[in-house]
Amino acid sequence: MKQLIAISFVILLTGCASNPFSKFYYDLTNGQDLTKFDHLTLLEKDKKPLLYRGKDKDDDRIKMLENNYIMVGYSSFNAGNVDEKGVFTQAKRIRATAIVLYSQYTNTVSGAMPLTLPDTQTSNTNVSGSVYGSGGYANYSGYANTTTYGTKTTYIPYNVQRYDYGATYWVQRNRTTFGLVPIDLDANLRAEIQSNKGMLIEAVIKNSPAFRADIFRGDILKSIGSIDIYTAKDYEDALKKHQGKVTKVIIFRNGKLIEKQVTFNNNA
Repeated sequence: MKQLIAISFVILLTGCASNPFSKFYYDLTNGQDLTKFDHLTLLEKDKKPLLYRGKDKDDDRIKMLENNYIMVGYSSFNAGNVDEKGVFTQAKRIRATAIVLYSQYTNTVSGAMPLTLPDTQTSNTNVSGSVYGSGGYANYSGYANTTTYGTKTTYIPYNVQRYDYGATYWVQRNRTTFGLVPIDLDANLRAEIQSNKGMLIEAVIKNSPAFRADIFRGDILKSIGSIDIYTAKDYEDALKKHQGKVTKVIIFRNGKLIEKQVTFNNNA
């Protein structure tokens, strides 16, 4: 009974009895079955995912993108000390090949927890007297035991350090056609360059065709071949059309349009 009470006390202090990395997991794939994508390398059975200790989330994200990883989900929660084995459990469940783990102290929670235990008390009563029967008079004396059942509440002080925990989960592409991670231009950037055409290059994958063509993060992709780039669909259509070919690519950098000749990989 005491052991069960102790376990309950620990659960209360940590804030979660189940795996919080699974409980507070957010899927970024819209529930897609990643095994159907042959360009992704998923975690193999009985293998352990790589674990990286994160520092700056923005910088870490760019580094993972540059190494041809894509993020498939993340965990985020605040709790007391948490067993980090749970992050591996979640990664294996979704077959992520790499994890970036974060933890940052936020505050200390102090207080007193009521602990109610059984309280049994036994008292002794001296009993004496006399009785009369067919055999005459007789005296008696002795003790009677009385047991009272109740409970007793004590208060246990505690100090619990709490942390913001975060984990991002990644799988790696095993091929790339061009090697860019482009994102839409925001309103401020469109106004700055005086054009709605283009996508901002957030990352360049190492050793990709874009990397070898000296295209950099922060460049703006304007066109691939004859296809002007306004949206992600334009970009995907251009990749399909030009894979395996040497193609003219126009980027915008430091106020100037720059032409590149890029040899695209053939990933058909």
